[in-house]
Amino acid sequence: MVRPRGTYTWWRWPAAAAGASSLAWDLTVLRDPGPTTYFWAHSWCFQGGDVGYLGLQAHDRRDDGSQGRLAVFSVWSAVGCGDNPGCHPGVEGSPFWTCRLAYRWQPGRVYRLRVDRLRAGWWRASVADLAAGAQTTVGSIQVPASWGGLDLAARGSAMWVEFYAANAPGGVAAGEPVPHTRVRFGTPAADGGTVAPAGHANCLGEGEGDDSRVGDDGDGVLHEMGIPPLGSLDPR
Repeated sequence: MVRPRGTYTWWRWPAAAAGASSLAWDLTVLRDPGPTTYFWAHSWCFQGGDVGYLGLQAHDRRDDGSQGRLAVFSVWSAVGCGDNPGCHPGVEGSPFWTCRLAYRWQPGRVYRLRVDRLRAGWWRASVADLAAGAQTTVGSIQVPASWGGLDLAARGSAMWVEFYAANAPGGVAAGEPVPHTRVRFGTPAADGGTVAPAGHANCLGEGEGDDSRVGDDGDGVLHEMGIPPLGSLDPR
């Protein structure tokens, strides 16, 4: 079994980001890996609370029972959800609530992903197609009343790409190609765009192989996995 190396960008935030009430960033899928298990996401922590993430997935089960492209919003140790009739609880290491909305993203289009506090204890996630000017609510998740805002100043945030089929029993066999994907994340901003990060660092996760890379790209970062060997033909 082989574990492909995931790609990560760790964002550091200034003191002004402590207890932020929103977080937004752009995401563009530059190379579509096909109907496979890729997740392109951004994760953060809540003050006095647990972890949440929001992102797009290439292909998986949606809240309505169908299979296909989707947007996913999850928060661990949450207590409920709304604005999505199929949202539900689950357990992955520890209990969480999740919204898995059918969302037919298209390669090459820029999407703005956003999480913001609706009111005390409730956080909403949305995806906006910037070219079409259309915003879609992924769902809302309720967290314990004791939690504060986003804990960006103390614990930062992270953008990442995961080929999660590799984590399943059997994983990826040695010599089996990992589907090729490339995405661009824009620099995130907090509190309605008024607070920018103080810096960032790119790195590869643990695993095997040399077919992953991550690096800066102007005002954003490029993440790529499943890069085919030199001289090979990539059918996608």
